Amino acid sequence: MKLTLLKISAAVVFLTTVLLALIVAVPSRRALFVGIYELVLAAIAVSAVISSFQTLAPRAWLRSPFERDPAKPEEPPPIAELDRFDRLVVLGTGNEFDLHYRLRPLLRQLAADRLYARYGIELDRDPERAQLLLGDELAALLSPDRKLGRRTAVGIGPAELARDVDRLEQL
Repeated sequence: MKLTLLKISAAVVFLTTVLLALIVAVPSRRALFVGIYELVLAAIAVSAVISSFQTLAPRAWLRSPFERDPAKPEEPPPIAELDRFDRLVVLGTGNEFDLHYRLRPLLRQLAADRLYARYGIELDRDPERAQLLLGDELAALLSPDRKLGRRTAVGIGPAELARDVDRLEQL
């Protein structure tokens, strides 16, 4: 930066010296020499401004796209349905009320869809055949006759829930 200012001031001093010498040598052309002097000073000022842009982002326009830092890909927005399932699982493992009224209906729907699509069994109309495929514990959890226990009791354990989901995936 200091070197650039030094070069500019040296050029201005040199041009002023030349201007004064020309005015003294040919006084009748003074207006022409002053006009040329002003144009050259303007050119120096424009070149100084342009070179200052280069110091802000040095040679960024000279690099190829392969030399530049790769752009970070945008993160996809979270899937709202997965967030909802996550909340249901957290609530269902937290207490019996949320297990019975929030998580259990989702598990029942999944089981009913799988049983009907793969085996032609309706969960509520043929509970005996469904129980054979679901297993006793999962069938008891999904039973329409299941009674709500103590509302504040602990819900289903994570290991049990994982076992039940695995069972549903195997259907």
